[in-house]
Amino acid sequence: MSVAETLEVHLNVLGTFDPHLSPEFAETPFVFLANGRPDLQRKVLSQTKKRKLVVADTMNFWIETERDELYALLREVDGLFLNDGEARMLTDEINLVRAGWKVLDLGPKFVIVKKGEHGSMFLSPHETYTMPAFPLADVVDPTGAGDSFAGGFMGYLASIGRTDHAALKTAMAYGTVVASLNVEDFSLRRFQRTDREEIDRRLATYRAMMSF
Repeated sequence: MSVAETLEVHLNVLGTFDPHLSPEFAETPFVFLANGRPDLQRKVLSQTKKRKLVVADTMNFWIETERDELYALLREVDGLFLNDGEARMLTDEINLVRAGWKVLDLGPKFVIVKKGEHGSMFLSPHETYTMPAFPLADVVDPTGAGDSFAGGFMGYLASIGRTDHAALKTAMAYGTVVASLNVEDFSLRRFQRTDREEIDRRLATYRAMMSF
């Protein structure tokens, strides 16, 4: 379950989706452009008025079919989430550090490469570091782990209103912890029985594991 393999992509309603933000959403300072067609991600971005941080997600399908539009998007965002296979596909570079550097050359201020059970890597012009996955004895379903990581990451930053280096690093840890909860059950079931207190307890455990 540690390798994502895309067999088919069905756009369904997204094939004709025309996004229009409500006035309230247009005012949000922390913008996450979830995985989708890059031109639609750009359209959503164009409607935001008070953005402080913009981070996008993408996938192999868009790298293969909408590369030029994806390049245009990358010039407009602050950060990018993608997995290790997508980083290699986008840059034609096997080494993930070099792949991350090449993505930075395309425009983002930072890149987060998700590596499944092997954690994640943060790269910016100022620093590069990795964070391990939270160790679990039982993994039920990894579906949605990447989106959960992004939600934990962006949610923490939005909650404190900061985007400095220390905040980004803590956000990486929150993303890791939230993703670890997601894979413990199917769908949203694990999140239905958790709360911020449990998330913070797991974060404290995670932090203690990495201190020496």
